Amino acid sequence: MKLNPVLKYLLKLLGLAVIYRLGVVIGLSMAYVQSNTSPVWPPTGIAVAALLLFGWQLWPAITLAVILGSLLTGAPLTLAIGMAIGNTLEALALVYLLRRFGPFHPNLDRIRDVISLILAAISCTALSATIGAISLLLTDGSLAPAFWQIWTTWWIGDFLGALVVGPFLLVWGSRSIDRLSLRRKLESAVVFIALAVVTWYVFFTPQIAGIAHRALLYVVFPFTIWAALRTGQRGATAAIVIVSGIAIWGTTLTYGPFADSSKNDSLILLQTFMAVVALTSLILAAATTERHSASDALNQKVLDLATLNRSSETLLSTLGQQDFYGKICQLARKQFGVDIAWIEATDGRTDEFIPAAISGVAMEQLPLLAAFWNDGAQRENPEPTSARPTSAIRIPDEAVYKSFASFPLLFGEQPLALLKLLSRQDDFFDKDRLLLLQSFANLGAIAIQNSLLLDKVQKGNEQLHALSQRLMKAQEEERLHLSRELHDELGQLLIAAIFQLGLLERNSASSEAVQEHVQELKSTVNNIQQELHSLAVNLRPASLDHVGLVSAIEQYIREFRRQYQLKVEFETAGMQNRRLPSAVETAIFRIVQESLTNVILHAQATRVDVVINLKGDDAIAIIEDNGVGFYPSLATDGGHLGLFGMRERVEMLGGSLTIESEPGKGTTVRAEVPCHD
Repeated sequence: MKLNPVLKYLLKLLGLAVIYRLGVVIGLSMAYVQSNTSPVWPPTGIAVAALLLFGWQLWPAITLAVILGSLLTGAPLTLAIGMAIGNTLEALALVYLLRRFGPFHPNLDRIRDVISLILAAISCTALSATIGAISLLLTDGSLAPAFWQIWTTWWIGDFLGALVVGPFLLVWGSRSIDRLSLRRKLESAVVFIALAVVTWYVFFTPQIAGIAHRALLYVVFPFTIWAALRTGQRGATAAIVIVSGIAIWGTTLTYGPFADSSKNDSLILLQTFMAVVALTSLILAAATTERHSASDALNQKVLDLATLNRSSETLLSTLGQQDFYGKICQLARKQFGVDIAWIEATDGRTDEFIPAAISGVAMEQLPLLAAFWNDGAQRENPEPTSARPTSAIRIPDEAVYKSFASFPLLFGEQPLALLKLLSRQDDFFDKDRLLLLQSFANLGAIAIQNSLLLDKVQKGNEQLHALSQRLMKAQEEERLHLSRELHDELGQLLIAAIFQLGLLERNSASSEAVQEHVQELKSTVNNIQQELHSLAVNLRPASLDHVGLVSAIEQYIREFRRQYQLKVEFETAGMQNRRLPSAVETAIFRIVQESLTNVILHAQATRVDVVINLKGDDAIAIIEDNGVGFYPSLATDGGHLGLFGMRERVEMLGGSLTIESEPGKGTTVRAEVPCHD
């Protein structure tokens, strides 16, 4: 059953008032200098812890407990009101100072929190001691000679209450109990038992003559230090309470090293000792916690960097793939634990962002998510932003999403897209996670830019290949046309000229001069015919179209041997009665032609082997010479267009060209071209 808020508040007031009053009873049981002044005052710690943990609105419980308790014990109303004002203002002022001058962690996990508590307690307990001592003086003027003793006792009691009881309640009330291993539990039990035994021995042993008994006080410190270093603030505050309880009990029974004075003076000396124990333990525990936190933060940073590195590798490995935005969304969920990730990208023409990809739910549910975000505000201020929705986002048949964030993917200062994330956890996107996710968003933006540039380069290459292919096709068509013209038109004319010259020679046999000129003319025309034939073959051998690649190469090599007096061997394998696609035959013929030309120009070879091999669906051409050789990388860098042209031909057909050569070891050119029909 849910309680009414007012009733719940009243129950809290009543509970705090009862607990506070019990603390008052314990404190007043040790009031030896004056009935309302005690050097041990737990209520201060109770009040401070309650207001810090449950809110300053509970302050009336302090006032109520002091006034009613004082009146029930017979104290004058003016004294009760004065003490109530002092104790209430003390708690409120202390809480105000802790919250006013920086974020205060009630679990005291930082040295600054311990120092803040100490400084605030010194000033605020002095305020309570001043108001209380003045109230006592106004009620009973005979206490004037003992004013400073009363003030000092009051202040020490309140200060130690804030320093011993307050931290114990704050630490144990503000943190969930850590799960300790069995070994750590046994260790803690041994330390606390040993601490209790040692403290009992120190403060319940009758006084020993000389200084030996006071020296026993220092035996307590190793155990409190061990508790602080090994168990943190929980162990430190527990150790302080154990030592304080046993020490106060023993001192009030006139045992221990401080029992040689009056009970009030003994308790004041004891509280001074306890202040040193508390300060040492709390600061050591805070330093240990900060060191562990720094180590954990460093480890987390290492993990975050590793996550970013993995994300970068994944993004780079997916460049140019389809659904690149989807890859980013999937990676955000997988690497960073968000529940839903989606990207809204610009269309390149307007400033509008449109859905591009989503991971975690179906694309159809995206409008339900997008309604919780103002895209216009994001474009005006392209910074990472996180918030909790005004109402929890609930997707049909899905869980409730309680926090979201948005990150711009920027190209320069212009957002390419917005990466938006949802989580089921409250305040999932804290400062550190925002910084980490912004780094991931920056990686995504760079990857998107690289992907766009890669797409442009690939399209440019495709266009360049297409243009080269068209140019080569046009070149081959022009060569074919020129070859036919030379062969069909000029060849026929030359034949006719030779025939006419033959007639002339027969009819003019009587003239020796005419006969001589006719012979010269016939020789010239024959040479022209041979040159035209050679030109036609070089431009486009007719045999390449009519009888195929092998015959064309054989014809070309015969003419090559005759012209350059070079030994050239030609072999084929798997090519019997086989025709390859026209583009493949043309490419291989030109590669053989260009390679043999390079041999004449550069190789200084005495032998060349040419092999054409059909292996499966691939046609392989190998041209090997025993010439001087060269460094292929230098030839490529030097801009040799012949080699570039051969490689371009092969790559346009989906094949590969390799050149193996070293100075003095000859050269091998290997072209492998797929020849699917």
